Amino acid sequence: MRCHYVYDDVSKQKILIPGCWEVVRSDDISRCTCNANDDLSYSQFERKQFNNELDKRNEIIKEQRKDIAYLKSELDRHIEMLEKIKK
Repeated sequence: MRCHYVYDDVSKQKILIPGCWEVVRSDDISRCTCNANDDLSYSQFERKQFNNELDKRNEIIKEQRKDIAYLKSELDRHIEMLEKIKK
C-alpha cells in the first residue's frame, strides 16, 4: 500500500499511513518510497489524466480572465477619451 493521509476528526490532524519515512521527513506525499506496484489502475489513470486536463483548462481560464480585465480597462479608457471629445 502506498502512503496516504487519513484525517482524524477528533484531533483535527492528518495522519500518514503506513508511515513511509521519506514522506514523514519531507511532508510531500509525492516522494513516497513504499514498495507498492507503480502501475496505475484504469480509474487511477483516468483520474490523473482528468486532473492534468483540468489543470491545463484552469490555466487557460486564468489567462483569459487576465486578458478580459485588460481589455475592459482599455475599453473604459477609450470611452472616457470619447466622452471628453464630445464635450
